[in-house]
Amino acid sequence: MQPLLKAPSSLPSWPKRPRRWLQYCAITLVIALLITIWEPYLWSNRYRVAWIFGEAIYKVQTSEKVVALTFDDGPDPRYTQQISQLLADAGARSTFFVIGRHAEQYPDLIDTLIQQGHELGNHTWSHPSLRLMLPGVMRAELESTDRLLHSYGYESPIPFRSPYGHSWFVLPQILKLRRQPNILWTVQLNDWKPEKPSIMMDLLETKFDNGAIILLHDGDGESEGADRANTVEVVKLILEKYIPQGYQFVTVSELLHRGKPLHFQ
Repeated sequence: MQPLLKAPSSLPSWPKRPRRWLQYCAITLVIALLITIWEPYLWSNRYRVAWIFGEAIYKVQTSEKVVALTFDDGPDPRYTQQISQLLADAGARSTFFVIGRHAEQYPDLIDTLIQQGHELGNHTWSHPSLRLMLPGVMRAELESTDRLLHSYGYESPIPFRSPYGHSWFVLPQILKLRRQPNILWTVQLNDWKPEKPSIMMDLLETKFDNGAIILLHDGDGESEGADRANTVEVVKLILEKYIPQGYQFVTVSELLHRGKPLHFQ
């Protein structure tokens, strides 16, 4: 006769550590969901929560009449050299936040920017959103672009701007290790739509001030055929209007040396 098996007095309990780990995961997911829902409404103030979004610079506080024109998503052979030459002819210097894969395609344009005294910035290798990306992949996006620019003979420090202005959890830690802030903008002129030059000038008028950082695009991070002719035109209008008023257009790094960085809008 088989011996009777006694039923266990109680079901086995989960170990405390896995249960606690699940609780942390659940809390993290809830926080992530809330941030995703509310981020569009809190966009301009999101960098007040530095432990999530990191440190960013929108503007520089200065009494000097200095402003930074910045250009994202290039270089593009149709527009970058037109823009850089307009700036050079006016005695202005700018920061071009280049995409690594575009810089690899057009090394002669990078050389032209260097020779004209413009600053090169890092806008990642392939222009992804950096909110939900593995740390190793994110580091590769930044480091491969820096390496390429240095291989072209660029020796100055390289500022960084995240695609779409996105930053979340991981990116702030990577930038902290690299000792880089995220350079954002005081005003963007919506040239990516593309917007009419007259409307862009109206948008600029309300935000133009000492220490402003202006966002424009000489290329496109999502499609190769974007029209930036209106960007070329608005650069002409900006230089013609504000240089006679005594404003000087400088690189982001020079702007940062001329005043106090402002981290919130």
